[in-house]
Amino acid sequence: MAIQYKRREIVSRLREQVKQNRALLMFGAGTGLTAKCADLGGADLIAVYSTAKFRMMGLPTLLAWMPYEDCNACVKEMAREIIPVVKTAPCIAGIGAHNPAVNLERIIDEMMDLGFSGITNEPFCGLYGEFFAKQLEAAGIGFSREVELIRIAHRKDIFTVGWAFNAEEARIMAEAGADVIGAIVGVTTGGLTGAKEVMTLEEATEEVQKMCLAARDVNPEVFRLT
Repeated sequence: MAIQYKRREIVSRLREQVKQNRALLMFGAGTGLTAKCADLGGADLIAVYSTAKFRMMGLPTLLAWMPYEDCNACVKEMAREIIPVVKTAPCIAGIGAHNPAVNLERIIDEMMDLGFSGITNEPFCGLYGEFFAKQLEAAGIGFSREVELIRIAHRKDIFTVGWAFNAEEARIMAEAGADVIGAIVGVTTGGLTGAKEVMTLEEATEEVQKMCLAARDVNPEVFRLT
């Protein structure tokens, strides 16, 4: 059964890795088997979110935001498969914050009751591009709801990973109290389900650097992933 860590314990574990000049790895698990392997392989964090389930089904990540499944119900179901087989790594719940019928305080508590040690904002609306994200924000169910999710979890002293698509979002997530900023530059490429058209490595590196610097301006101690 996965250990349920306190926020300070996870932060301490990650700082020790950084002190030893080791890269941090958060693994996205879609099944109990992949979570178990990631744990044995030394993953620092294991995230459980609906996007990982779609990948395990051989389908694109983009489907996670479509109205085919309740992403939060999906994570709760996956928790029953994953939490029992993870022994060491903290498990992080991916919460879809955008449904206006979902009480963010309550869904966070429900995820923690399942044995998770932290919260992250996945799926995220930025995955579908600027136009879609702006329309959602105008309707009050966009990025600001993701930020509120992180802010509430931080207030509860729960470990948080805040994903961002640009420097401004990274800054906002850091201000909300995210312990880790995840810098996103698009979906993965290659393989059977990866995207065919993406930015160049040089462009991606530049964007990630901007996000990391923006987050560090707010909190020099914030962890960064990409």
